[in-house]
Amino acid sequence: MLVSAKEMLQKAKEGHYAVGQFNINNLEWTKAILQTAEELKSPVILGVSEGAGKYMCGYTTVVGMVKGMIDELGITVPVALHLDHGSYEGAKACIAAGFSSVMFDGSHYPIEENIEKTTELVATCEKLGLSLEAEVGSIGGEEDGVVGMGECADPNECKMIADLGVTMLAAGIGNIHGKYPAN
Repeated sequence: MLVSAKEMLQKAKEGHYAVGQFNINNLEWTKAILQTAEELKSPVILGVSEGAGKYMCGYTTVVGMVKGMIDELGITVPVALHLDHGSYEGAKACIAAGFSSVMFDGSHYPIEENIEKTTELVATCEKLGLSLEAEVGSIGGEEDGVVGMGECADPNECKMIADLGVTMLAAGIGNIHGKYPAN
């Protein structure tokens, strides 16, 4: 059964341990991650980028594959299915498809628009019992066509987004996806 990441992250904080999030791109990766999580008795977050979702024939297919594997493999540990760095439209599509967690990356919007869109998603996710991650300040590099410079997020903007009631906050701290530039 898919669960929200909220409870597993609260337990991890109380127990002083981490919960891994691993992006999945196909059946084989998903199976290996689920079997390893079960073997280690560790909760796990399965991340799906928008590009991987398209590659795997859509979000509904991803949900069906993951739910089927959880049942067929006898997975008993908590599993969250999470959209990673999703657009506003992507987050809404994943919610409709049955994901248990979504990330809305509104870092490229002006803060007012990021707040507006995040507020709407917070209300939807709270109503459905899903976890929501939001982003302020971008991660550098490129992922699924989203390019960021790796700037540090404004602490005041971080607080504004956190205060909306998101489960998780991704704040740009100068980090970069992939190789760091030479300069």
